[in-house]
Amino acid sequence: MRSGELCSLKWPDMNFDTNEVRIIKTIYSKGRMGTYELTPPKTTGSIRTIDIDSSVMELFVKYKSKQEKLLVAAKKAGIEVNDKGFVFCRSNGYPYYQASVIRRMRILMKKTEIKKHATPHIFRHTHISMLAEAGVDITTIMKPVGHDEMKTTMKIYTHVTDNMKKNASDKIKNMFGDILEF
Repeated sequence: MRSGELCSLKWPDMNFDTNEVRIIKTIYSKGRMGTYELTPPKTTGSIRTIDIDSSVMELFVKYKSKQEKLLVAAKKAGIEVNDKGFVFCRSNGYPYYQASVIRRMRILMKKTEIKKHATPHIFRHTHISMLAEAGVDITTIMKPVGHDEMKTTMKIYTHVTDNMKKNASDKIKNMFGDILEF
């Protein structure tokens, strides 16, 4: 998902019974903590439900319990608490914004040997490229990433790699090799 969609997630968006997350909004910062706006996502196709691995959902359950304890402690300490149910928030309940995600990624990138400029959006790109390389069909890829039109996914994300080219040749040989041999 896009970082604004991630930051706008609330606990009711998480379905722990079906291991799904409903993406129905994005968040825009107005500059200061506590000043934000929740709006519909980028396109109507961006409103979607995505499957999440059960092991990740189990981590969210643990995280939610820890978060609830932090909010209770903040209230007891007399700290102003935003009790709006954001999944990714500070210990006072106020949501993180896209800029927070970008800043955190810059910090993490400095701790690596990677010199390429990268933003959180690279994870969407990588995820979709990996799905394409794994042979997942384009229409299946489009839905969880919220693309309405195939050309968007094709143009932006599905870069045919040398590995995919080789695999295509191998797949043809494996599938039809006995027909072609004399």
